Amino acid sequence: MLSVLFIASLPDLSRGQSMNGLIMSNYAGVNSIQVNPSAMLSSKNWLEIHLVGVGVFVQNNMLYQEGADYKFSHFFQIGYEWPTHSEGFGTESRIFYTFDNKRPKSAFVNVRVNGPGAMLVWGKHAFAVTTAIRNVVSAHKIPYELANFIYLGLNYRPQQKINYQDNRPFSLTQMAWAEIGLSYAYEIIGRGFNRLDAGVSVRRLFGYAGLYVKAKNMNYTVIDDSTLSIKNMDAEMGMSMPLDYQTNQVSGATAFRGGGFGFDFGVTYTRLEKPHQEQYFTKPCAQRYEDYFYRVGVSLIDVGGIRFNSNAQKLAIDNRSSYWDQVNRIKFRSIDQFIDTISYKFYGDTNSARVSDKFTLWLPSALSVQFDYHLTKYTYVNASLIYPVSFANATVYRPAELTLTPRYESRWLEVSLPISLYDWYLPRVGLAVRVYGFTIGCDKLGGFFDFNDFTGIDIYFSIKYFLGKGFCSQGKTSPCGNMEYRPG
Repeated sequence: MLSVLFIASLPDLSRGQSMNGLIMSNYAGVNSIQVNPSAMLSSKNWLEIHLVGVGVFVQNNMLYQEGADYKFSHFFQIGYEWPTHSEGFGTESRIFYTFDNKRPKSAFVNVRVNGPGAMLVWGKHAFAVTTAIRNVVSAHKIPYELANFIYLGLNYRPQQKINYQDNRPFSLTQMAWAEIGLSYAYEIIGRGFNRLDAGVSVRRLFGYAGLYVKAKNMNYTVIDDSTLSIKNMDAEMGMSMPLDYQTNQVSGATAFRGGGFGFDFGVTYTRLEKPHQEQYFTKPCAQRYEDYFYRVGVSLIDVGGIRFNSNAQKLAIDNRSSYWDQVNRIKFRSIDQFIDTISYKFYGDTNSARVSDKFTLWLPSALSVQFDYHLTKYTYVNASLIYPVSFANATVYRPAELTLTPRYESRWLEVSLPISLYDWYLPRVGLAVRVYGFTIGCDKLGGFFDFNDFTGIDIYFSIKYFLGKGFCSQGKTSPCGNMEYRPG
């Protein structure tokens, strides 16, 4: 019951998946790197200066708020108190309801702040520098009864005196970090109506906080409100937090507690509308934009991880049993006391569960496939797939997403309508609008209305300045390139 005990004992800590309307456009530029670094060469811009971008994404199938109680405007009302309800047992009142089914529970929170960045396309080459701050929380395949105990407590009587045997692995992870990246793309083949581009991104990662719980087997019974019998547990946990583990006070001894590298790899095949021509230009603004019938991209994104080696602890419970009585009376005064107690309960001493003072937590890696079809001069339709890939036990899990996005696209105005299937169970409809360099959008419009029960929300925006291919100053001494190749 390591995950229940850990979450219940910690002090209160403050708590855009894909941003389809932002990253799939021919004007996405530096933002397209998030899904495929080779996409830079397909941009209608030759230069971009990115100022700031923010994406916030929350989605889960554990908890919900009734549509009658939810309004998006309540988030902005100072002092507003959300409606609560009683569960019919115990004395607590809660804001959220739990889903009454036995499906494994998942949750995903993704907060991303894209800082200053830039992109330059120069003939067959494209370069970019990016900065970002990211925080990701993931709960993956949590057994339904464990999710209930985590939220409702051990006094949830409908689940007491039942022997639960959870043999399927599940995980809880959280990681916050900053990153600085360099990206490069190159035109490998340009012949006839065919073009093949490849790209790579390398990012230096600076870990601020990391936490994971990975369980492979749990066999336990909650006997009553204060008694827990664990017949077997096979699990591990790692944590590196900005806290003093003896006092639970925020520690500013060091800004970052680990470091690492992240990589993105991608290729893009483009079926051109006109035969490919070698580029000869004297000014970068005179570069030709090559229009296309369709484009297919494949990429592997967020490969890598962070090695946390400062203020880090790794625990392992290797198929051990434990009996907890009067567990509801245990009040952990510090994280160190919590770890000591876990070790003592499973091993009989305070040190055997501690296996290392460092651990590596992997990024939310994924395989991505993108398909873009040019319908008319200003209309396109994009289909994309994000499929999670795991390289280690300690990894931040990223949910799958299948998306179809029709869009109207011009230099000054763009409107897209992402229609997606999230994590293979939740259909969503979003909307994104770009006016020159300002984009705002979401992938789930339902989060802003009370049509259905509230289970999550997302929103994103981006501000940047760009210069398009084929648009040069029209002074007497500044002729532009071939006007036929200006993008729309």
